[in-house]
Amino acid sequence: MLVEMPDRLLIVDDDESLQELCAAAFKLDGYHVEVASSGEGGLKKLDAAPFDLVVTDLFMPGKLDGAGLVRAVKARFPSTEVIVMTAVPTLKTAISTLKDGASDYVIKPFETDHLRVIARRALEQRRLRRELDTERAMRQELATAYKELQKVEELKESFLARISHELRTPLSELLTAVELMEQAAGSTTDPQKLSRYIGLSKQGATRMERTLSDLLAFVELQRRPLVEKGKEVSIAGVCRDVVERLKPLTEPRGIHVELKFPDGLPNVVGDPELLQRAFEHLIHNAAVFNKDKGRITLNARAEAGSIYLDVSDTGEGIPQEEFERIFDSFYQIASYLTRKVGGLGLGLAITRRIVEAHGGHIDVTSKVGEGTTFRVRLPFKADAKPAASAV
Repeated sequence: MLVEMPDRLLIVDDDESLQELCAAAFKLDGYHVEVASSGEGGLKKLDAAPFDLVVTDLFMPGKLDGAGLVRAVKARFPSTEVIVMTAVPTLKTAISTLKDGASDYVIKPFETDHLRVIARRALEQRRLRRELDTERAMRQELATAYKELQKVEELKESFLARISHELRTPLSELLTAVELMEQAAGSTTDPQKLSRYIGLSKQGATRMERTLSDLLAFVELQRRPLVEKGKEVSIAGVCRDVVERLKPLTEPRGIHVELKFPDGLPNVVGDPELLQRAFEHLIHNAAVFNKDKGRITLNARAEAGSIYLDVSDTGEGIPQEEFERIFDSFYQIASYLTRKVGGLGLGLAITRRIVEAHGGHIDVTSKVGEGTTFRVRLPFKADAKPAASAV
């Protein structure tokens, strides 16, 4: 059970008799009371521990009088209430003190019961302000959380819509191609038609397989730890294999692929299949978002215990404000990279997960209309064997 601590009051006055009188009165109400004989002494006590209320004389000897103490307290401890005591009241001093942040003032001589009422009122105002501040903060948190929830819901809806589209479209292509093959088989033996229909069916099946593969890979990568037992992997060899496999995508559009790997590039330790999937996504993106007769450059180097691989293209580029979000799976699904081509848009999210699981890092630089470079950093062991030349 929480025990409520008593309010802490500080009395600042150079008159010790008045200090004692005020302290005794406030202690009757259960407050924790401390005293100081100067503005400097009061400020030192405030620096040492927080106080809920300061009751200070207006005119005190020293460099820091009561008015100066009010300003110092409200500047450094804005939630602390201040009551000013004065024996020489004027409208000007009262207004000035209240403008500086004092809650109220009392005129000497005064009855202690009157001072206690003013103190209770000031502390109650303080409590109400804190409750209002807490309520405002909670409302702001709720509004922010609701906004985030709406965003997540929109992204989920977009995610489901994208999955539905990416599964139904190739399935429709496949079923249509099969139906056309059935019709062609019953009416003609034209080999060109059959070949075209077979190609369409294969195209639909391949697209569906890629969609399902990305979706299953994404789910699997969230569930299990990666790289449990690593093997030595040649980055150059993996990239060379990926480039060869993607030739049906690059060659018809005249996209030139250049590999720049130095001799003796060390192997990294990791999962060969996962690393191949990561680099395939990067090189595939460099192809599909490239321009016809464009260029893809793979440039690797070893430096300070890591291999750096740059995958650069001469495509349409990515706006700078998208740099961080393109790696976010849910944002990406209905975002920049999936507006013009098919797919779930999970490729970069999968790639980053794989790279980071290998102790590496991936970032992007790009200029709209000129191209994009993804840089992957992967650490290698000091005793890692060098890969064979891949240039």
